[in-house]
Amino acid sequence: MNEKYLVNSSTLHSIFLRSRAHALQEIEAEIRQEKAETLRRAGERLEDALNALESARAAIGGIEGREQLAARLVVCRDLAHLAYQYLIIQREAVGVRSHLDVERSYRVSERLG
Repeated sequence: MNEKYLVNSSTLHSIFLRSRAHALQEIEAEIRQEKAETLRRAGERLEDALNALESARAAIGGIEGREQLAARLVVCRDLAHLAYQYLIIQREAVGVRSHLDVERSYRVSERLG
C-alpha cells in the first residue's frame, strides 16, 4: 500500500471545515447581493413615484381639467410617500438605521411637500 494516499482523520476534518467555511462565505455573499438588489429596486420605485408626482405637478398649470389633475397629483404624492416608506422599511430590515442619505438623495420632503 502506498503511504502518500493515506489521509488521517484530522486532515479530513480540516478539509471539511475549510469547505464549509467557503460554502458559508458564498451564501453570505449571495445574501449581501440580494439585500443590495432589494434596496436598489425599492429606490427605483421611489424615484419612479417621485418622477410621476413631478409630472403631475407640471401638467396642472393652465389646463382646464385642473380638478382631475389635482386628484392625480394627490394619488401620485401618496404613492411616492408609500414608496419612500417601503424603502425605509427595506433599509431597516437589512440593518441600516440612518436614512438621512435617502432624504438627501431623493429630496423627499422637498418633492412630497
